[in-house]
Amino acid sequence: MREKRDQKSGAGKHNRLLRNILLTSDDARVPPETSAAKSPLANDIATVARESEQQSLTDGIAGLQVCGESPGTPAIALPNAAAVDPSTGERFSVEHLNVGNIGLFNAINASLDLFAERVWIGELGVSTDGWSNERKAAVSDKLLDEFETLPVFVTDSEFEGHYARFCKQLIWPAFHYIMPEVPHWHGWEKSAYEATLATCEKFADRIVGIYRDGDIIWVNDYHLMLLPKLLRKRLPDARIGFFLHIPFPSSEIFRCLHVRKELLNGMLGADLIGLQTFSYKRHFIQTAKRVLGVEGSPSGLTLEQGHVVVGQYAMGLDPVGVEDKWSNAAVGELIEFLKEKYAGNYLLVGRDKLDHVKGVRQKLLGYECFLEQNPDFATKTVLIQIALTTDEHNELHVQVMDVVNRINSKFGTIEHQPVVFFHKDIPYSHYLALLSTADAMVITSLRDGMNLTSHEYVLCQREKKSPLILSEFVGTYGSLNGGALGVNPMDTQAIAKAIKDALVMSSQEKLDRWNLLHRQVLTNSATSFVSSFISDVEDAHAEAGNKHASGG
Repeated sequence: MREKRDQKSGAGKHNRLLRNILLTSDDARVPPETSAAKSPLANDIATVARESEQQSLTDGIAGLQVCGESPGTPAIALPNAAAVDPSTGERFSVEHLNVGNIGLFNAINASLDLFAERVWIGELGVSTDGWSNERKAAVSDKLLDEFETLPVFVTDSEFEGHYARFCKQLIWPAFHYIMPEVPHWHGWEKSAYEATLATCEKFADRIVGIYRDGDIIWVNDYHLMLLPKLLRKRLPDARIGFFLHIPFPSSEIFRCLHVRKELLNGMLGADLIGLQTFSYKRHFIQTAKRVLGVEGSPSGLTLEQGHVVVGQYAMGLDPVGVEDKWSNAAVGELIEFLKEKYAGNYLLVGRDKLDHVKGVRQKLLGYECFLEQNPDFATKTVLIQIALTTDEHNELHVQVMDVVNRINSKFGTIEHQPVVFFHKDIPYSHYLALLSTADAMVITSLRDGMNLTSHEYVLCQREKKSPLILSEFVGTYGSLNGGALGVNPMDTQAIAKAIKDALVMSSQEKLDRWNLLHRQVLTNSATSFVSSFISDVEDAHAEAGNKHASGG
């Protein structure tokens, strides 16, 4: 059912919205040998959304999967009639996938409900080298007709060079202030960049193929930094916005990249460039001035072809969506189970990807210091750490487990385990129950974007109102208005002190801090983020006067 959309959303003056959004940007691609069996459809996801006067509740590509079976294998029960690849006889279908607690996906998907007509454009996240043209066409038709989605088909080698090398081994660490040791071999940088350019060109082909005058194109995240310029060359009068969902580093870091000018010029094909905080915005403007020699001001950059506006936007969650999931009876049952299981204990929680920039080891070292300094808490405090698995960082996993084992050996008993460590994700209902039961959440990222996990924690703490311990280097920190206990993740003593302060905090201070946090989480919602950004794209395009140079 499509309902009349709210005219006060701030985006009501657009005919269509063309969005390119990379949602599951930290997930590894499904290897070719497993691509036919329940593989996530959304790895590199870009979307096209068209706005009208109504809402749509249709799920986007991040909620889909491809399932299949080879000839001669036992039949697989599929909810819909399976299509057949005429060249191979292989059956397959496109289905909804139960996506877990991916904050960015949940936030964007909630915001897209503002738009009735939308088309997501994305790389599927599975190997398609062996697919026939007929199968690609069948999947494309199915996605477009039923899920408002168009896939981008990239080769395995392009995906490896773009995502696994250029994005994850170069850009991701560099933008989080960890300079990678590259190149790994002669020609590494060149081949990785060429694969990235080829991938972005395929995204541009898809978008240009369905573009209509009046569309707004929104390119999101570091994987697609080259895309705005490619689109500007082919659609010189298009309204284009770009948003970066990770930190933008200082010019001293960025100028070390071998393709620094290409990346900046790629982003500057947009009318509006959005970053998460004032600090990231300042870094971008200063970097462009230093590397490209362009003129800049606090509002943006002045190029020969016009002015590019640079803004800051605090992205948030969909509070109503989280509330609905939290109110599920299963979550309530799990909350009661956790209360009973950990009765008499202080419960600390954390959920991070096992990545150097997430500071999991620093958190554990701070917790160890807390237990050493506060022996009375040693047998009545438990840290439950969810560490999302990755294919990389095996060395980090060993380092983290060394600390986990040391803590449990030093402070554990036959009845008490100080650290419960999950090297995998947990069901979303379990995650919400854990957030609701915690006496404190600890986030010690060395660098991070908005970290919407902290927002989910605040929403789940409406009853206990337990404190949030938050790294000062997380983008969310500045927007939460002093409600969190800020820590320097490199200061082990500071982490230990923050844990102690959180556990002995008075009820009144907990209430005061939670009220500040809750107010900011509700104010900086996903919907307000989308509405303000889209409105600013319109204004920036008008300011530029449609005078972009076709060559960028």
